[in-house]
Amino acid sequence: MKRFSKKMVLALTVSAFFGANSYAADLCVNELGSGGCYASIGDALTAAVDGDRIIVQPKSGGVPYVENITIDKSVSLLSNTEGVMWLLSGNVTVTPAVGRTVSIMHMKNMSGNIVASGASPAGARCKVNILNCELVSGYIDFNYNYFNMNIAANDLKSGYVSLRYGNVIGNIISAVNNPLTVSGYYYTGLSYTTDGVATDDTLYIVGNKITTPVNYGGWDIFLNSNSQFFYIANNFLTMTGNSYSSYPNAGIYSMLHKTSSVGTNSIYNNTCYSAQSSGNYYAVYVTSNTSGKYDVKNNIAFSNSSYNYYSFTATPTVGFSYNFGTTGTTLSGIPDDGTNNFSSTSTINTTTGQLNIGSDGFNAGYPDLAFYDLDLTRNDIGCYGGSFSQDNFFPITGAARVYFVKAPRTILQSGTLNVKAESFDR
Repeated sequence: MKRFSKKMVLALTVSAFFGANSYAADLCVNELGSGGCYASIGDALTAAVDGDRIIVQPKSGGVPYVENITIDKSVSLLSNTEGVMWLLSGNVTVTPAVGRTVSIMHMKNMSGNIVASGASPAGARCKVNILNCELVSGYIDFNYNYFNMNIAANDLKSGYVSLRYGNVIGNIISAVNNPLTVSGYYYTGLSYTTDGVATDDTLYIVGNKITTPVNYGGWDIFLNSNSQFFYIANNFLTMTGNSYSSYPNAGIYSMLHKTSSVGTNSIYNNTCYSAQSSGNYYAVYVTSNTSGKYDVKNNIAFSNSSYNYYSFTATPTVGFSYNFGTTGTTLSGIPDDGTNNFSSTSTINTTTGQLNIGSDGFNAGYPDLAFYDLDLTRNDIGCYGGSFSQDNFFPITGAARVYFVKAPRTILQSGTLNVKAESFDR
């Protein structure tokens, strides 16, 4: 098999230029195994060595490669055509190892999951990038220690995401009847549990659209982790299905959080919407440790039920300001500082999460420059406000893109501007 050297940029660190390039040898896969290519992805993985890319040519007529594949090397799988996905019908299993890096890009899985075979050994984390994939009927489950997950620009048509460490950016997650292991009565779109190594890192949950239909109760984002801090911003969180008063539902539910005073759990500019007509609905629901810190700003809660809450039954230090809710919304567990509006006249497009014209949430968020919108006006309440607006992440096109940029919100005139950007090609 002839190998070609080709440059591939997976992560970009920006100062005055883009850097952090890596080099890999290419192996190709096509349906006939012609032209020096392999006829199956499994054969290409067997032949690959650490650092290789496996470039898959989509089969003609939209036919998938039918195979279960196991990835036990540091490799990348991607399409050979810009903006065109390669199709698979089968499970993808990642076998972890210390320092291993696996990238799965531009795959449309017709019937299968992306999972780990078990915990990674202690040491340098096993890094897994799942970028711009579509799962028609499957989930992503890396609920194991010592992984570093980067899950971005994916579309899960009927599945959930579960992990312990990593970032979840700009995904569509439609969780249909996927129960949490902790209870058969609750369902979740995205869940984090405690990792084997506690750090002062901040994990990013930004710009996602998460819908969780439930039978009894459920949570769009469920946090049961005291090992890292979380930055939860600009998510459109929807709850549908049946509801019962004894099974509360939440857009963001923190059952356990990190208690260290050196960092803060930030919850900014999320739009939380419950289409359920009965039962209790919590936009933000914190029931965990009595210490630690939260900063909660610029969120908005809508519910078709008359029971709509922001609730802190635990007693961490909480900054809570410029949050909105429709008439009947209640703040429980902490005092209202007078900046919140729980009789908002705002309405939303229930498909996109955008504020409708005439809503009082426009230009009504926290007035500091650090929270300004992309057009440099005052923050709009909800998931389209601030610099992490959902406009940055949707639509998911499949083309090469920089999908996430971390930069300081403000900088002194004499200060240094440090910017880090994440991208994928093909």
